[in-house]
Amino acid sequence: MVNKLISSLFNLSLFHSDKKEKEKLTEQLTAISLKLKDQQTRLEETIRRLKEKDKDLFSRVVRAQEEGEDARAKIYAQEIAEIRKFIKIIYTATLALEKVRIKLETVRELQGASIVLGPIVKILGDLKDQVKNVVPDVAMALDSIVANVNGIAIQTGSIDGTSIVPAMVDEQAQQILKEAQSTAEAKIKEILPDLPHPPVSQSVQIRRKVTVDDAINYIKSRGGFFDVQDFASMYGIGKEEVIELLKEMNSRGLISLEA
Repeated sequence: MVNKLISSLFNLSLFHSDKKEKEKLTEQLTAISLKLKDQQTRLEETIRRLKEKDKDLFSRVVRAQEEGEDARAKIYAQEIAEIRKFIKIIYTATLALEKVRIKLETVRELQGASIVLGPIVKILGDLKDQVKNVVPDVAMALDSIVANVNGIAIQTGSIDGTSIVPAMVDEQAQQILKEAQSTAEAKIKEILPDLPHPPVSQSVQIRRKVTVDDAINYIKSRGGFFDVQDFASMYGIGKEEVIELLKEMNSRGLISLEA
């Protein structure tokens, strides 16, 4: 009788302990989700300001072309291209953060921490690296959030605390980032007008050969992404030439092309 009573009390103690742990985890994940929402808001505000700047420069391009100031129009157009590159990076990050927050909701509702926290740590870490040169304050905030999520992931056994990212976790994270990037590209084309075509110059221009260094600098400026169409358009070359350049980089071990 006494043994049964002790066993019952022990099981009850374990039940309450487990319940408290789950409540603590829920509170931690809720706090992280709110912090991510704050960063989303900051990113959206940055996008709004950049879109206003884009609109202003676009009107200047049109006006300069109408006045025959082709050189000035080109300067404005180059600035617009840079702004749109930033908008793409930031919008991609915004969409990815939304996906992360949805995954956190899954953890809270289904107690599936071991399934999703690993990819979340990887996603946030990659996003931090992508936005650090565009919105450094957001990158700093994400760094702190990554540390918090990483602590929870280790605590729940989602990751083992080493710096090695399991292949499955990395694959899930990269898939989410690619989906966010594709959505961002489509949205930007929808909300931002194409630049007016500049007048055809009568002078013959000699185009320099696009080099491996050009491709590497492009990849760095895009946070690790490479858009064949965008790169070809930027340097005025065909897709075939871009593919050959990528193959050369792959053969030299500078990048790894997926089959």
